[in-house]
Amino acid sequence: MDPATVNSEIVTPVIANPQAAVPMATAPNPALADLQDIIHPDPIGAWPWAIGYWLVLALVIALITLLVIWLRKRARDFAPKKAAKQLLNHLDKQAPSYVSDVNSLLKRTAMSYISRDAIASLDGEAWATWLDSYLPAPKRQRIGALLAKRHQPTPLTLAEANELHELAQAWLASKATLSAPEPTLVQAKGYVQASGDAQAKSQAPIQPADTKQPEAQC
Repeated sequence: MDPATVNSEIVTPVIANPQAAVPMATAPNPALADLQDIIHPDPIGAWPWAIGYWLVLALVIALITLLVIWLRKRARDFAPKKAAKQLLNHLDKQAPSYVSDVNSLLKRTAMSYISRDAIASLDGEAWATWLDSYLPAPKRQRIGALLAKRHQPTPLTLAEANELHELAQAWLASKATLSAPEPTLVQAKGYVQASGDAQAKSQAPIQPADTKQPEAQC
């Protein structure tokens, strides 16, 4: 038999029935007919914030507000000393009135923080003691002797003027809060001594009085 005839006989039935090569579609499952597609949830947004974020934000705002208030108060507190430093740098150290100018500048600065009545009466040793209380320990016991020379006719030497300038700068640079002097500093030295003597007398033992009755006169 001719090979071409054989091939045609084999292929022909397949081509003659094309539906035999297509598989039959399966029937849909009734149980799956009511199912819907999976719905994914919406992505979580950044707004609105949770309560924790609001609390943190409120705390940060409160801290910033307190810091600003503290800085402004600190600037107001140090404004008189800052202005006094500038005035001190413009004083002439070789001028005869340099000691008086420095003394006046320190007193006006102190009156910016404390009442005038508490500072105006300070002078001499009491004034120097109060100033020393706001100076570093190595710089104490010197400003009083230098300020006392304002009553002398001879001006300060250049070394003394430089030392007084350094002491005044250190006093103005102190961060301590100024407070009114103790009442004992306001009193004069003689009055303090007198009050001390009076207190010593008041603490002296009382002498027993004479208890003898006078004799009856005849």
